[in-house]
Amino acid sequence: MKKLLILFFVISLSGCETVKKYWPRDHDPVMFDNLVLLSIEVEKIDCEKADWNKVISISNQLARYTEWRADPQWENLKGLANHADRMSKSNNPKFCELGKKTATQRIEAAKSAWRKR
Repeated sequence: MKKLLILFFVISLSGCETVKKYWPRDHDPVMFDNLVLLSIEVEKIDCEKADWNKVISISNQLARYTEWRADPQWENLKGLANHADRMSKSNNPKFCELGKKTATQRIEAAKSAWRKR
């Protein structure tokens, strides 16, 4: 009886917008590949002569893709795209190192959310 009641609540709540917003969605393997490329590009950045252009391009693509799919990772990846844009305007190596760590944390958050989907 408890299982039936739980199933009923899950089915009834699955129609709610709030639940749908955070409900896991299947990811596209190509976009996961882009997340891997993004991670590699962030690792390759040399903060003495930082070039964030590739990171900006890939992160903008991921942000737009997740927005159009209404993926729960949209806010995270949009934040990453904005972060990369801000980082491209600075020449401070210490700020760059901190920015790489922040970008890596956002990438890890998306990776863990998309894992096992």
